[in-house]
Parts: sequence; C-alpha cells; structure tokens
Amino acid sequence: MNRRGILLGALAAPAIARAQGGPSAPWPQRTVTLIVPYPPGGSTDNVSRPIQQPLGAALGQSVVLENRGGAGGSIGAAAVAQARPDGYTLLVFPTAIMTISPHLMRLPYDPQRDFTPIAMLAISEAVVAMHPSVPVRSIQDLVAYAKERPGRLRFSSAGNGTITQMIGEIFAHSVGIRLEHVPYRGSAPAHTALLAGEVELQFDPVATPSVKDGRIIGLATTGERRSAELPNLPTLRELGMYGEGGQAFFGLAGPAGLPPEITARLVAALEPVLALPEVARAMAPVGLRPSFEAGETFARRIAQDRAIFAEAVRRTGARVE
Repeated sequence: MNRRGILLGALAAPAIARAQGGPSAPWPQRTVTLIVPYPPGGSTDNVSRPIQQPLGAALGQSVVLENRGGAGGSIGAAAVAQARPDGYTLLVFPTAIMTISPHLMRLPYDPQRDFTPIAMLAISEAVVAMHPSVPVRSIQDLVAYAKERPGRLRFSSAGNGTITQMIGEIFAHSVGIRLEHVPYRGSAPAHTALLAGEVELQFDPVATPSVKDGRIIGLATTGERRSAELPNLPTLRELGMYGEGGQAFFGLAGPAGLPPEITARLVAALEPVLALPEVARAMAPVGLRPSFEAGETFARRIAQDRAIFAEAVRRTGARVE
C-alpha cells in the first residue's frame, strides 16, 4: 500500500469515532476553512496550499483557504480569535503572529489567551536577496556598501511586525548597519517591489525562485543550516552575522477553547500529511521545509520565541512605522 493509502487507512472512520468518544457524529461534518492572514503568493500561502488537499482527504471533508490580509496579518488572526471554537475556522500563522507582533503593535487579540496552538507545519529558510542594480555580490560586500551609505538601502517585508521585518532588523543590528524598512501587504507584493527595483533588499523565502533563475542576487540564507535549494549560499548564522532570534516557522491554530478531541483529530491527520513527499516537493522551491511538532512541545516553542523576540525588539529598536 502506498503512503497515501496508509494515511487514509490510519484515519478511517471507526477509529475517528472512538477517538471522539460517545455516539455523536465525529468532527468534521462540513467544510473546514483555513484563514491565511496574507495575500496569495506569500510564504504563509505557500505553506497552506500543499497541505490543503491531503488534509481534506484525511479529514473526509473539504478544506478551503481564505486569504484575509492586512495589518501585518492581524486582521486574519483576529477573525480566527473571534470565531466559534468548533474547528471549522482555523488559522495558518507565521512566527510573527504569535511571537513578534505583540511587542510592536496594539493587537485586536491576545496571542497567549485567544488561540489554541495545534501543530507546527513548516520551517522557513529565507534568502537575503539583492536587486542586481546594486553593485553587491556577497553578504560581506553588502555590509561594506551599507556602512558607506547609512539608511540608503531599503528592504521590503511582508508587513510591520512580521518575521521578514525582524530578520532584516536583527541582521542590520548584528553587523552595525542601518537599513530602511518598507512594509508591504504580504510577501508576494514585497517581492514584486524588489523585482521592480522599488527596494534593494528582501529577507524572505519567497525570493528563492527568483534567485535560482537569476532575476535577483542571493547573498545568504537565514536558516539554521544551508538551503537545499541554494546550497552555495552561506547562512547568516555560519558567518556570525545574525543575532539571537527564533527560527522562522509556520503553524496551525484554532480559537481559544477548541475541544481537545478536535485538536487531537487535526494532529493525527497533519503528521502523516506533512510526511508526504509531494508536500515537501511543493514547499522546497520557495525555501520552506515541512516540519511537524505538536502539543506541549509546540506551545513551548511559541512561548520561548515570544521571549526571544521581545528581547530582539528591545535590542534592535525595531518599531512599527
């Protein structure tokens, strides 16, 4: 039996009913909506789309994506925080929603109180990408160039309070340079701005395909290890050019009070879905790697990164402009 057959067999209806307990019909009984709090084409979207169909197959119901961008992701996140905790409205979130935004802006939700963390979905290995008009071809060149032109180089991000802002801020602080932050409404429009030369830099996995095809210049990556897609680029960490900061990840959460049996059902479905080779193949070209983590381990990661980014915001002086 192939892997997909094993996945569906393992999640067969009788086992589901037993896990739910009692004679009532098991969850889900209708379409499940995953809210992506950014526009289509960005990194959070690129995590969500590969898992959409196999997750629906595992749950035995349709799974739909709803892109609801704006305010650094807080509009979509607030919609889930305010939804009924019945498992039919869930949030695919990047690191920032739970760990960075609380330190930079007033939010319409409390990331500690208003959500039920379910599982980690992926790790991001972002690329430091440079517009080719700038005479810089290495990360060392970038540092030297920026020191001669304080504040002249602009970097785009997916929005105020996002990980793509914080990576740029932490990097600039670590190497003693000043960059101008230009927020956009998601990774995709931020990348379009880089391609058009509206900005000179971007720190985002969404730039990976454009680096591979030569439209922009890759200088380094931001993961804990070298990117499989861009193995010739060093990481900022191996160069000693990145201060303390959490690993960029993407996760799934529901509203506070999500019943434990629904959380358990989603966790049981997601682990084999994230192990599917086609999911890894779909994420890899855009600098993403499926990575499963759930329960107390995942909740601890969120809490630890929240503390790390609180210190990073204080240390770098990052702010929402």
